[in-house]
Amino acid sequence: MNRRSRFYRSGLMCAVGALAVGAFFALPSPAGYAGMSCSDCYIVTPVSPPATAAAGTGHQYAFQVTNNDPHESLVSLTFTAPTGFVITVASGPSGTSVSTLPAPSVTLNLPSEPYGSTFTVDVTALAPCVGASSEVWGVSGVDSRGETNEVHWSSSPLSVPVAGECSLTFTGQPAQTAVNSDILTGFNSTGAPLAVQLLDANNDPLNPANASANGTGVTISISTNPGGGTLTGTTTVASSDGVATFGNLQIDKPGAGYDLAATAPGLTSATSNMFTVSGVIQPCGASCSASQSTATTATSITTTSASGDFAALSLGGVSITCNHYKAVSDTATFGVFNSSGDSIASASATGTLTISAAAVASSPRPLIFWQICYAAPTSFPVIPGTSGTTTIADATYHTGLLLPCFLFSPDHPEPCLISQRQAKTGAVTLTFVAFGDPFIRG
Repeated sequence: MNRRSRFYRSGLMCAVGALAVGAFFALPSPAGYAGMSCSDCYIVTPVSPPATAAAGTGHQYAFQVTNNDPHESLVSLTFTAPTGFVITVASGPSGTSVSTLPAPSVTLNLPSEPYGSTFTVDVTALAPCVGASSEVWGVSGVDSRGETNEVHWSSSPLSVPVAGECSLTFTGQPAQTAVNSDILTGFNSTGAPLAVQLLDANNDPLNPANASANGTGVTISISTNPGGGTLTGTTTVASSDGVATFGNLQIDKPGAGYDLAATAPGLTSATSNMFTVSGVIQPCGASCSASQSTATTATSITTTSASGDFAALSLGGVSITCNHYKAVSDTATFGVFNSSGDSIASASATGTLTISAAAVASSPRPLIFWQICYAAPTSFPVIPGTSGTTTIADATYHTGLLLPCFLFSPDHPEPCLISQRQAKTGAVTLTFVAFGDPFIRG
């Protein structure tokens, strides 16, 4: 073999060796995997979801998940509830672990589910009180290769609109108290703070886990304002566990028949029970006295009562009239109450009502015989032709002018007029006997 031939063979062998090396590293891809696009490997199908979610209520959502990937399995699956919803419970196939709840989304760490298998995930979610602009569920997942784009809805994403409204209700009602004193649930600024409960669309207390149960701003204002009072204190409070509490609200003017309104954005408002704000509430021993005055009227009372009772007295905040009588004074409101705020109907009081000279002079007939226009929950003897009824704070009161006290036996006392006296200044003082919790005007 000549030199040229040896060179040629050597070159051929090198070329063949190079081809062999190239063939050794160029391994074929596994059949059915190379270049495969798996855009629908894991399909999520909602199973009979509710058409709507009642505001503030909980609903269970079931999802079927099918593995269409012959080579991988789903490691984790995350469901994200619509805006404002809160997931409280979630479960999957045996061996599934769940992320911390309650939360807006939940991640389920799944056991290995083989190709072609279908499993169910159950998720319980609380709807918000106010429907959000986006009410669409989201779903995502991670497979065993770490891929995050292979979980898809079977059709369009699940959409669940919110229906109805949450509402408010007073669960701690305001009780009678004095001006510029805290309005609480017990008489004379005792008891617990006022409480406003958030209710779902079924009028059940809102679940504390609900997103709306925490942080919803509830505002208190005066709804019915018989005395023209101003409400002070912390009037807007964020709810906590579905309740907003108010412990330092006060009203600066007396009145019978105040009530409060509770409002929150997107929720049906609530109105409290009616209550009285007195000018003064005086603790009593064997007896006690109280007095109040305005520019036109002065009044005082002395009561007979048991130790531990209270006398409440006000001027203004309510108006009464009697047939065939022109009253010019402010209305006096008083009563005797036990420590729970219950009226003691049998308690008697001797009172005076003084009408200023200016108010007397303003009367169309300043020299007329002055009288007491009296209003009480129960009927009483009156000057004929002056009886009537009126509504005060949603209660019916009997009205009329008091008869003179000398007409009644001490064994059978009634509300009555003791005397009327006009001073040199022109002011008129009326002295009377009263029972229970009446309204009086001269």
